[in-house]
Amino acid sequence: MKQKFHSFSGRLMRRIILVMLFTMAITSFLIVISSASGTVSVLKDHYRDILNMASERTAGMFRVVEISSANNIDEIYKHLSDPDQVASALVSELRLNPHITGCGIGFIPDYYPAKGHWFEPYARRYDDGSIDVKQIGSGSHDYFSQEWYLKGLVSSEEGYWSEPYFDESGAGNMICSYVLPVRDKEGKAVGAFGSDMSLSWLTERLQEVTYKSEGIGVKKGSQQFDQRIYSFILSRRGDYISHPDPARILKDNYFNHIGGKNNDRYIQIGQEMMEGKSNVRIADIDGIRSYVFYAPLHDSGWSMGVVVPFKTIWEPGKVLAIIILLLLALGLLAAFFLIRRAIQHTTKPLKYLARSAEQVAEGHFDTPLPELHHYDEIHQLRDSFEHMQHALANYIEELKDATAQQASMEQELEIARKIQMAMLPKGIPLEQGGSDIDISGRLTPAKAVGGDIYDYFIKDDKLFFCIGDVSGKGVPASLVMSITGAMFRTLANSNDSPAAIMKELNDNMSKRNQSMMFVTLFIGILDIANGELSYCNAGHNAPVIVGSVVRVLDVKPNIAIGISQGWEYVQQTTTLNPGSSLLLYTDGLTEAENQSHELFGIERLLKAAEGTSDCQSASAIIDKISADVHAFVAGAEQSDDLTMLVIRR
Repeated sequence: MKQKFHSFSGRLMRRIILVMLFTMAITSFLIVISSASGTVSVLKDHYRDILNMASERTAGMFRVVEISSANNIDEIYKHLSDPDQVASALVSELRLNPHITGCGIGFIPDYYPAKGHWFEPYARRYDDGSIDVKQIGSGSHDYFSQEWYLKGLVSSEEGYWSEPYFDESGAGNMICSYVLPVRDKEGKAVGAFGSDMSLSWLTERLQEVTYKSEGIGVKKGSQQFDQRIYSFILSRRGDYISHPDPARILKDNYFNHIGGKNNDRYIQIGQEMMEGKSNVRIADIDGIRSYVFYAPLHDSGWSMGVVVPFKTIWEPGKVLAIIILLLLALGLLAAFFLIRRAIQHTTKPLKYLARSAEQVAEGHFDTPLPELHHYDEIHQLRDSFEHMQHALANYIEELKDATAQQASMEQELEIARKIQMAMLPKGIPLEQGGSDIDISGRLTPAKAVGGDIYDYFIKDDKLFFCIGDVSGKGVPASLVMSITGAMFRTLANSNDSPAAIMKELNDNMSKRNQSMMFVTLFIGILDIANGELSYCNAGHNAPVIVGSVVRVLDVKPNIAIGISQGWEYVQQTTTLNPGSSLLLYTDGLTEAENQSHELFGIERLLKAAEGTSDCQSASAIIDKISADVHAFVAGAEQSDDLTMLVIRR
């Protein structure tokens, strides 16, 4: 079935688009994250600056009150002997310092006997800017028990900021006071001098800093603070000292508003503010998820916070990310059309090359190729096609010659195989003792010709035989095998000692062994009349005696022939009883592998030999063992020559 054609340019375009989409997705994700986080980071720094600005301005107002109070108390000391002059000094304090709502001195009981038990002159500034002074101390306004007075008497020269309170008799609104002790010439505290700061005025100044930084107009008394940025101040006890909602100032506590989704964070913010810590956290403030930036305020023990709705910080980053994504999408769309056109134009020569290649594939090696004007990869491909045309034409001719040579070589190898098989002995004539001995051999080469050898002949009522395995396979091994067989016949005709024959073979092979090939060989001489067997082994597999008991013949291994000239080989003797057989083989038998790469091995060979007790001939023994080997390998490819020789007496 012919496959459906898919355009290379289209496939390339799709892959480029996929890569671009993947790259854009990752890039967009990183840009969105970085832009959003960068915007959030910038805005956080911005609102930290607002907090610092408001905190510094508030601290500046506190310092102004402290400095002016410290300067004015010197004036009070000058007129301490005259209570009326003391009152005048208070008026001067207010005129010089617009930050102060009012100021007064609470003297110790009966300090001025003429003024009575309670004497607390107080100067107050009204909304129209006018100032008056009056004595507000009385039994109904017992300042002796108030915090500012008690702590003011015992405070140091650095002064003391009181907790906020509502001053009904003096300032007439919610204030906090900076108190200094008033001492006489002997250094005894005779009163407490306090400068009052209006909390509503302080709140207005804070919101001015906060709103103006955001370009928001200040609306006095506005209750719509929940959707905007605002500042607040908490006392040491968590009471609101400053807040855009006047109803909360000194009448409400921070912890009264627990109940949002992030109670734990809300509580943690309040606790850290009361502990004088600086931080920024997210919590639900009045039902709005918000950032809270907070820091301690001056030396008052108070803490200031700036509330910024969560969306105020995050929405600019989201808008920026959306704009970037839209720009990237437009850029990708434009790139798509431009790249598509460029790819189609660039890959057009490939279509012509493909058509030419089809013609070449059909055998038209003279098909013309398109002319290209740019020397690039496509031009190199075109040149490669042209080179391929010439190479294919030459290859076809060479292939014809090689095919003919291959056929001739295979024919020659077949002839060599037939010659090699013809050189093997084909039994023993009856007149030479064939009735007293049964011998059979089989050689199965792994290739067309093999490197295994076996040979035998009878001389003087003795059976001379050998079996060997040449290192390597194929034609070189078969040549060495032929030479070894010929030398065995020649030397055995003039010598009756297996060891002497082996020594002569080794010396002759070692002299001319430039190829460093060696032969494992077993030579035996069997006296047919009495069964005496003389033998010599040169590194070959030990034969197996198959009789009433199957056993491996005891052999001295010696070394293979062709390795070391002058080696003295050891000869051994045994007796082959009537009815027994001598099984000789090459390692192709024991090293035959199955599909799992397991070896047939000597144990399986002995077991197979035991199963030949019913065999009546040497060839039957070979057939039986061959069948066991073939069943074991189960079709696995033969990797080595396999040779067996059985001598049955």
